[in-house]
Amino acid sequence: MENEIKLFFWLGTFIMISLVIIVIILVIVYQKNLNKYRNEQLKQQLRNNLIVEHKERARIAKELHDGLCGDLAALKNFIDVIELSQDKDLIKNTISDLQKSVLLCYDEAVRVSYNLSPPLIKDNPISIILDNYLTRISRATNIRMSFKSDNQTFALSELVRLELYRIVQELIQNIIKHSKATYAILELKWTDNQLVLSIIDNGVIYDFNDDLKGKDVGLGLSNIKTRVQQIKADFTHQRKQESNVITLKINNEYEN
Repeated sequence: MENEIKLFFWLGTFIMISLVIIVIILVIVYQKNLNKYRNEQLKQQLRNNLIVEHKERARIAKELHDGLCGDLAALKNFIDVIELSQDKDLIKNTISDLQKSVLLCYDEAVRVSYNLSPPLIKDNPISIILDNYLTRISRATNIRMSFKSDNQTFALSELVRLELYRIVQELIQNIIKHSKATYAILELKWTDNQLVLSIIDNGVIYDFNDDLKGKDVGLGLSNIKTRVQQIKADFTHQRKQESNVITLKINNEYEN
């Protein structure tokens, strides 16, 4: 009897130890697979970021080439005319054109610089940043732009403000270029825990998600998706009563 008890004891001990070892092995394997999955996700995200960064650099290079470089080439031509011509009236007119072109180059350089790093971002709340942007952009379009905002209830980091500004900038430019809208409304609604940003326009009805899945996805749409993910926002696009309604929900990142 005693031998049987010892046998059961050691058998039970062996089974328990075996189960513990199996559980440990399973945990180790799971952890390795989880780490592998996370590493793959991180690598994919880095690849996506590099692709977006490359496209963004290409876009900036195109802006500089088509805008500023073209104006600088015109300056060179004006200088050549001044150097080679003996006609005083022509020289005088060319100098006037040269002065205007210098101002255009300056304005273009300021515009590119502003787009790369808007000076308002660092020291101002998002309401002032977006209101200022709509005020500026409305001067160059016939679309009626309006801005509404509740009282701000929590602070947004500089990164979130910059990404929101870029997202709004891209969406508004899409409305101006493609929507044929007559008005666009930008609203900020604040609660203690969340900011809801809405853009409403009465332009051509479209489906953002379908456009994003298309073969010819533009850099703008891809950038919007990446920026939304960057700030962990909830992005939705709906069609309501012949209007496009885009909504961004940003949670209070400082909430405990």
